[in-house]
Amino acid sequence: MCGIAGEFWAAGVVSGSDIAAMCASIVHRGPDSGGLWVEGPVGLGVRRLAIIDLVTGDQPLSSEDGECRLVFNGEIYNYRELRRLLEGRGHRFATGSDAEVVVHGYEEYGAAVAERLDGMFAFALWDGRGRRLVLGRDRAGKKPLYYRAGPRFLFGSEIKAVLRHPSAEATVDPSVWPEYFLLGYLTGARTFYRGIVELPPGHTLVVGAGGSEAPRRYWSFPGPDRPARAYQERDAAVVVRDLVARAVEKRLMSDVPVGAFLSGGIDSSIVVGVMSGLMGEPVRTFSIGFAGDPSFDESAAARLVATHFRTRHTELILGSESAGWLEALLAAHDQPYGDSSAVPTFIVSKLAARDVKVVLTGDGGDEVFAGYERFRAALLGERLPAGFRKVAAPVASWLPAGNGHYRWTTRARRFLEAAGARLPWSYLEWQAIFPPDRLRDLLPGVDLASAVRGFEGVFEESRGSGTLRRLLRLNFATYLPGDLLVKLDRATMANSLEARCPFLDTELIEFVSGLPAAYLMRGRKLKKVLKDAFADLLPAPILRRPKHGFGVPLAAWLRGPLREYLCDTLMGRAPLLREHLNVEVVRRLCEGHLRGDRDHSARLFALLNFEAWLRALRSGRAWAHAEAKV
Repeated sequence: MCGIAGEFWAAGVVSGSDIAAMCASIVHRGPDSGGLWVEGPVGLGVRRLAIIDLVTGDQPLSSEDGECRLVFNGEIYNYRELRRLLEGRGHRFATGSDAEVVVHGYEEYGAAVAERLDGMFAFALWDGRGRRLVLGRDRAGKKPLYYRAGPRFLFGSEIKAVLRHPSAEATVDPSVWPEYFLLGYLTGARTFYRGIVELPPGHTLVVGAGGSEAPRRYWSFPGPDRPARAYQERDAAVVVRDLVARAVEKRLMSDVPVGAFLSGGIDSSIVVGVMSGLMGEPVRTFSIGFAGDPSFDESAAARLVATHFRTRHTELILGSESAGWLEALLAAHDQPYGDSSAVPTFIVSKLAARDVKVVLTGDGGDEVFAGYERFRAALLGERLPAGFRKVAAPVASWLPAGNGHYRWTTRARRFLEAAGARLPWSYLEWQAIFPPDRLRDLLPGVDLASAVRGFEGVFEESRGSGTLRRLLRLNFATYLPGDLLVKLDRATMANSLEARCPFLDTELIEFVSGLPAAYLMRGRKLKKVLKDAFADLLPAPILRRPKHGFGVPLAAWLRGPLREYLCDTLMGRAPLLREHLNVEVVRRLCEGHLRGDRDHSARLFALLNFEAWLRALRSGRAWAHAEAKV
C-alpha cells in the first residue's frame, strides 16, 4: 500500500524536486520509504507502506531493460500465479513484490494487464519505448487516482499531491456543489477543482506526447444482459460461502501483522469468523463504542462476536470528548465530504494502527448482497398504488418530524416523502442529505438536472434489468466509489493502515449479481443468501440483529460539546458560505437543531465541511493532512 504521484511533460524537463514535494504531501500513505525516478519529460514518485516483500520491494520498479518504470498503490492477490505465468514466458523478476507483475505483465499485454489483476490497485507506468504514460485503477475503485490533463500531465493518489505541484491551481468548480449537497459526495470523475478529475473505477488511461486518450473501461458491474444463474437457493448459499472464504483467504497475504475491524454487524462478523478458521493464531479485532448512547454503541455486539471467536479484542469507548476529532477528520479530505460515519472509521483506524498494518473489513457486503434499507424502501414504494403515491408526501407531513436517525417516525416520514416519486428519484430522496425541495432553498437557482445527471445516467444504462439489480448497479457506480470507499481509504491511509475488503472480490460480485433478487431480499429479510450461507458460523443474536449503520451521536455532539463550534462556524460574524448559499436556510437549520425540533446533523455536517474547505482555500493553503491522537 502506497501513495503515488508524478508528471509527464512532453515538451519539457520534469523537476525531481517537484515530484518529491508532491510525494511529501502524502507521506501518511507510505511512511516506510520513498522512491523517485525522473528522466527528461517524466517523473514518478512513491511513498511506501511496506506490506509485501519488506526487503526488496521498494519502488519505483523496473523491467529488465529499464524501459518500463512503475509506481503502484495496492495489493495484487493473484500475483503468484501471474508471476509463474510470466516467468514461463522468459521474464526475470528482481523482487518478491506483488507489484512487479504489473511491469512484466505490461510488456506482455500492454494496458490490458489491468484486466488480469485480481486486487485493489492504482498504478502509473512509464513505457519508454512507446513514450507514453499508462494509468490504471481497480474494478470497484478501492484505490484512488486523480489527475490533471494538459501539456503538463499530473497525477496523484490524493488531490493534495496534484495541488502541491507548482503548475497546479486550486480553481474551484461550483457546478459540483448541488450534487455534493444533495448526496454528501460526488459521482463520476469530477472534483471540487476545475481540471482535476478522478480516473473512474475499472478504467485505464494512456497519455502520449499528443495528450491523453479517453479513459478506457475494462470492467463494470454486470448489467442487464447478464442472465440469472440457475442455482437452487441452497446451492447458491454453498457457493457464496466458498467464495467469501476464498476472498478472505486471499486477503490474509501479508508480511506484516493483519487484524480486522469488528462492528458486531453481519458483514464484519462473517469476515472475523472466517479469519478465525484460517489463521493459526487469534485474530486481532478492533472496535469503538460510545458511552451513554445505546443507539450508536455497538460495542456489546462486537464483544459478543470477539468472545465467540476468541479474538484478541481491543475496543475504545468514547464519550463526548471524541467530538474533537471533527477538525482532524476535515483535514484528511481534500474537498468537502458529507458522511459523518467517517468519524468512527477514522478513530478505529487510528486505534488499529497501533498494533497492525493491515485490517480486513466488512465493507461492500451491503453493496453486493443488497443490505441497505433504502433498497427495500424503493422496492416497496414501487408497489404502492398510484393513488396512495400521490398523497404519500402530504401524509408524511402529518407525522412527527422525528429527532433521531433510528426513530421509527424519522424513517416512516422519509419513506413516505420518497414514495411519491418514481425511481430513481424515490431512491435519491431516501438517500439525499438535502432533498430537491430543500436544495432549491439552499442554492437559489440551482440546476437540479445537473445534480442528478450522474444518477439518472447510470440508472438508464441498466434498463431491462429487474428493479433490485438496477438499484445495486446504481449504488455500485455512485455511492460505493464516491462515498464508502473514499471514507475507508482516507480514514485508514491517514493513519498509515491498509484496509482490505473481501466482499468486493470480483469473483464474488460477479456470482452474486447473477442470482435471483429473491435470494438477496425476501420480505423483511435483507442479505438472505449471505445469512443462510453463514447461519452455522455466527452467534444467533448477531444473525437476528437488525441492520445498524456505523455512525456517531453527531446530533447530540452538535447540541453539546460542538455547540459553540457549530455556532461560530456557521452563524458567526463572517461564514464564507454566505457568499454562495442562502444563509437564512443555514441559520434555520442550526437553530432548529439546537432547539431539538428535528435532527439536522447530517445537513449541518455537510455544511461544516463546506465552510472549512472554503476557509482553507481563502487562506491560500491547499488541503493538508493533519495528525491527531487517540
